[in-house]
Amino acid sequence: MNHQRSKKAFTLVEVLVVIVILGIMGAMVTTAVSGVTTTAKQSRTKTIIAIVDSVLAEHYANLKYRQLPVEIPDLFLPSGNANEVGYEVLASEAARVRLMMMRDLQRMEIPDRLSDITTAPSQIYAATNQVLIDNNGNVINTRDQKNQRKIMSVSWYSPNATFLIGGDNIPSRLAAYRNRMPAGLTLNSPEALANQGAECLYLIMATSFVGGSPALEAIPAANIGDTDNDGLQEILDGWGNPLGFIRWPVGYFDPEVSIDTNIPDDFDLFRSDYAYTTVPNSSSSSAGAYDVFTGSNFRNSSTIKPWSMRPLVFSSGPDGEYGITANPITAAGVAMANYNYQATNWWWPTTVNFYGEELPSRDGSPTRPFPDPYMRVFVNANLNNGQFAGRLPGQLLPTTTSANEVADNINNYQLQVSPR
Repeated sequence: MNHQRSKKAFTLVEVLVVIVILGIMGAMVTTAVSGVTTTAKQSRTKTIIAIVDSVLAEHYANLKYRQLPVEIPDLFLPSGNANEVGYEVLASEAARVRLMMMRDLQRMEIPDRLSDITTAPSQIYAATNQVLIDNNGNVINTRDQKNQRKIMSVSWYSPNATFLIGGDNIPSRLAAYRNRMPAGLTLNSPEALANQGAECLYLIMATSFVGGSPALEAIPAANIGDTDNDGLQEILDGWGNPLGFIRWPVGYFDPEVSIDTNIPDDFDLFRSDYAYTTVPNSSSSSAGAYDVFTGSNFRNSSTIKPWSMRPLVFSSGPDGEYGITANPITAAGVAMANYNYQATNWWWPTTVNFYGEELPSRDGSPTRPFPDPYMRVFVNANLNNGQFAGRLPGQLLPTTTSANEVADNINNYQLQVSPR
């Protein structure tokens, strides 16, 4: 009697084939979903950066036409000369004062770090000339007598407005930022020093309006958070990572070639920056310019003048690595996360070239505050054989992987040269 075996089960080969097919199909579905998710996150990130960039651009445009609280030094300070009736600020010096105040306002109203908010306004100084009259009542020309010049404070903002203690006489936007800072925040703690750019972006957006509506309403709630738990909210990208923000990205090398270092600073219409000062006995006519991209010293004959910079807003992209530094790095490799543009060791020297012949011995102050986006004093302090040996905000980190890390970054410069 013949017995036929019933084939109601799958063979091992058939099971393995099915498993392989399902695995391939699952991988295809996963890849497709992952691609869609990544594209969606990239699109959301670009939208958020574009919104933030438009708000920052409006702030910069408004600053160009801002009236400044500058005091004209009309206080009579007798020098023993009976013919002295007062002091005047030359037009060229007035232009430089306006430039310095503009840069200081950018620091305070478009902050990219907590020290921009907690530090008081700069005490701006100007070199003034004597106003003399002769015995007949005629004004005597003293504008060429540099040895008679005197440095006077011309800033109306209070340089003593201490954070969370005294807030009198400071820009209203700076006061608004300070009012939103947690009272118990330890400013130099690792938590406070982390993600400062994203936190400052939140403060800017929270105090700005677009079309009559709060700018912050344009940012999805899911892209606002406090990832470092310091009590300060941050603007996040599509992957939930804090955005990077550098107001003055002086070290950023732009692969999109949207930076033209030959375009002068938009806020220096009269070329009053010290970079345009002719320095006697110098190999260069530039007193303070340098080529950040080659690391040249101030005195290098191939230096470039201060160029037009705009804020850099960037996402670390899918890999979560920024690849560039938001903080200056010294020649010794120390990242200065808690630096500020008011640091006394970054002040500008009161030399004959920069303030006439107002010698430091007259008041004991060899340097004066000078808010400098180009960080020239810092550069000069970190030279190695005449070459800048540190890193400036926006430059690649000094690591072997930084070039790969920055490759997937998304920033507002890219959005200017490619469709959104």
